[in-house]
Amino acid sequence: MRPISRRRVLAGTAALGASSLAPVALAQTQPPLRIAMSLSDVPRLWAGPDAGFEGLRFGGYMAFDALTLWDMSARDKASGLVPGLAESWRVDPADNKRWIFTLRQGVKFHDGSDFDADAMIWNLDSIFKTDAPQFHAPRVGMIRSRLASIASYEKIDARTIAIVTNEPNGMFIYETSFLMIASPARWRDAGGDWQRFAERPSGTGPYRVVNVVPRERAELEANAAYWDRARVPKTQRTVLVPIADSNARVAALRSGQVDMIETVPPDAIPSLRQAGMRVDTNVYPHVWAWRLNVQPGSPFADLRVRKAANLAIDRDSMVQLLGGSAQAAQGKVVPSSPWFGKPSFQIKYDVAEARKLMTEAGYGPNRRCATKIVIASGGGGQMVPLPMNELLQENLRQIWMDVTYEIVDFGTIIAMMREGSRNPRQQGFHGINIAIPTIEPTVGWVIYDSALVNPRGVNWGYYNSPAVDTALRGIRTAFDTAAQNAAMAKLHEVLVDEAAALFVVHDLNPRAYSARVEGYVQAQNWFQDYTTARMR
Repeated sequence: MRPISRRRVLAGTAALGASSLAPVALAQTQPPLRIAMSLSDVPRLWAGPDAGFEGLRFGGYMAFDALTLWDMSARDKASGLVPGLAESWRVDPADNKRWIFTLRQGVKFHDGSDFDADAMIWNLDSIFKTDAPQFHAPRVGMIRSRLASIASYEKIDARTIAIVTNEPNGMFIYETSFLMIASPARWRDAGGDWQRFAERPSGTGPYRVVNVVPRERAELEANAAYWDRARVPKTQRTVLVPIADSNARVAALRSGQVDMIETVPPDAIPSLRQAGMRVDTNVYPHVWAWRLNVQPGSPFADLRVRKAANLAIDRDSMVQLLGGSAQAAQGKVVPSSPWFGKPSFQIKYDVAEARKLMTEAGYGPNRRCATKIVIASGGGGQMVPLPMNELLQENLRQIWMDVTYEIVDFGTIIAMMREGSRNPRQQGFHGINIAIPTIEPTVGWVIYDSALVNPRGVNWGYYNSPAVDTALRGIRTAFDTAAQNAAMAKLHEVLVDEAAALFVVHDLNPRAYSARVEGYVQAQNWFQDYTTARMR
């Protein structure tokens, strides 16, 4: 394969230094569980973490709760939402835009202060009320795009609030799972400074944060007073270690410096198993893809080019490259999903048909198609992006498409996704390689909503399709499961038929851990629950 072209690498991979894995000087009755994240730094712990969904996995759900949470207790079925800080909710029968939440009683923040309706409104104000003292634009940028439906909210009584959406939206409840709740008392104790709050954060989650060393580790302890007794962590202490380089993570696991690693490089899986390590895989609501810039001037503005690119990819070779730890994509979800539908465009490997489409679009041996794609050097859900993109580069060359890459770190690519492709620093970029979660309708699906561009959402490529917008309206007006599934299937049909992205593979999400780790259950979810894990 021809090597990927590089103009620059921003904020390179963090080195694996001795200090990052130094023994944790904490009194404890059992060894800590040490987890190596595929990040270059500890996510910001201010109830709105950076670093995408991996940041939310570690910097969100471990220390904080939301109104709704994911049930990640089983590995043999897809996760669903369950009550979190809201013990129940309902749609107002007089107004289907108004959702009423009954808040859980007796919950306390890690600092001992009470969670109640006032704390809930304070958190909502921190995101939506620009003149509120607790409003902080950098933090809000990590949260607000996940809560695009919220128009207003109010306190009804000490344990009840109402949230009004800007239009009827049966899928709104999923958005509430991204609203992490922080302690107003701790924020005030930090002098009204979110940066200081993040150094010693306070949420209501199953873990308390006891120490943060930037770029080295975050030390957590089990919250023995957690309101869900079944999810009090089985391990007293947990240490999160950022190691962005995949080979360095493997080396750390082999040497016993960490006990569990995220995003295992496929070529290391056989030898890790031979060494007595456990390697878990599971179905994962996720597709590894290029998000495409469809604005005028981009080659991907042409449907024929988008379809040709999808037909030019040898996905079987990609799965082989990944050691079988992936599944070839035929769309955003697997064909067995109730959301797959019946697309008329079949995503497969057909170079002859791809060349025909490129010829119709005006390209050929004497007029090649130059494209520039932003990719990450690593990060959650990115799998092994450099060799994977090298294979795409080689495949697309067969249809006269010459691909060059802009390689950045994961934090940078997430920031670029939020900025959108019209941002001045992104001129000339035709795609961005960020894995797309398909866990629920408000995440990897609304990224094609023509109204949800920066700053309202993360429609990076300014996708603008009347058929997609119509299908999304159908989803939002569906309030029961059967209607929602039918509406999602219709949307998926449109996205595949329009080749809205370059769909490549579905990750099987390998994690590796030592034989000393017991009780961990890998859920069919982008997020994971580490509270069941214990050290032997």
